[in-house]
This record gives sequence, structure tokens and C-alpha cells, in this order.
Amino acid sequence: MAAVKKRLLIIFLLITSFATAQKRGDHLIGFRAGYNISGMDTRPDLKYKSISSADNYGVYYTYYHSLWGTINIFGFQTGVLKSTQGYKSDLGEDRFEAFTIPFVSQFHFDFWRMRFLINAGGFAGYRTSRVNYNGEGFDDSYNQIDYGFTAGTGFAFILKPFELHLEGNYLYSLSYYHSPKKFSETDYLFTYPKQLMLSLTLNIRL
Repeated sequence: MAAVKKRLLIIFLLITSFATAQKRGDHLIGFRAGYNISGMDTRPDLKYKSISSADNYGVYYTYYHSLWGTINIFGFQTGVLKSTQGYKSDLGEDRFEAFTIPFVSQFHFDFWRMRFLINAGGFAGYRTSRVNYNGEGFDDSYNQIDYGFTAGTGFAFILKPFELHLEGNYLYSLSYYHSPKKFSETDYLFTYPKQLMLSLTLNIRL
């Protein structure tokens, strides 16, 4: 009887320890580098061409937590990303730099020593500098405040105390790149920057 009580006590302690770990969650700090393909979505469609850049890096914070201590698929991610974006027209290239802060729900499905990741959320940012084919920067007709939505997927490799994340995320701006009246007071041109970001993030567990 004493042996049975001892085993039950050990099982209870293991369950309590597991539930406590689930409630505590996992905190990660990550350093990200990325390669993006960016362009411009316009109304009416002017069929601008995309450009690519490897000048993308940032610092990210990720928190994985459970629901009621049992459903362990939820996560939240934010950080600061510096990126180079732009597009190409018949006149030449237009490139700009931006700092972006994402607010993302990161759902994760764990198996073996990996996670399958699904991202969905939004972002806010600021376009800091611009150089076009004439060497011009921003003027009053450009909107330097940036915001929009993001979605993506990826895989994480759990190498305690590290996690390596390989992700692909699509970011679409809802703020105009420049005023719709920039070129005409009657024929408006609506411009929305977009980019596909392929990234590698080295995370450290706190």
C-alpha cells in the first residue's frame, strides 16, 4: 500500500510540474536576417516589377503559452525589423528603407524536436529614407507612416537552449506609398507596398 501511495505521489508531482511549465510558457529572444522580394500594388494596375534585397535584419521576442494549461499551440511575437524595399518601373528603381514592428499570433504545432509555425497579424512602421532613379528622397507627397497585415508559415528546430526558425512571411501595406494625387488631381493612383520576406532567426530561450 505504501508503494502505491508513493507512486501516486510521484505521478501527481510530475503532472503538477508539467502543468506549471505549461502555464509559465516559453520566452524567446531572436536575432533575424532575411531576404525579401518587394514590389508595389497599384490601382489602376501599372504592372511595376519587383526587386530583391538581403539588407534585412531585426530583433524579435516570442512568447509561447498554453490555454488552460492544456492546449499548447498559442504564441505571440513582436520585435523590430529594418528592411530595404522598393519596386522597378520603366524609369528605374525606387528603393526605400523602413523600420517595422510586427504584432503577430504565432500558432505552433510541436512534433519531435520541431515546430510547424503559422503566423497571422499586423504591423506598424516608419519609412526612414528613400532613393529613386533621380537620387530623390521623400517629399511632402509621400506617406512615411506604414501599417498593414502579415501572414506566413515556417518551421522551428528546437536545439535547447536555442531555437532556429525558418519562415516565409507576406507583408502588405494598407498605407499609401505616396498621395493618390501626386501625379494628377483627377486620375488618382493608389500605391500599396508589399513584400515576401524569407528569414532565418536564431532564438535564445530565456
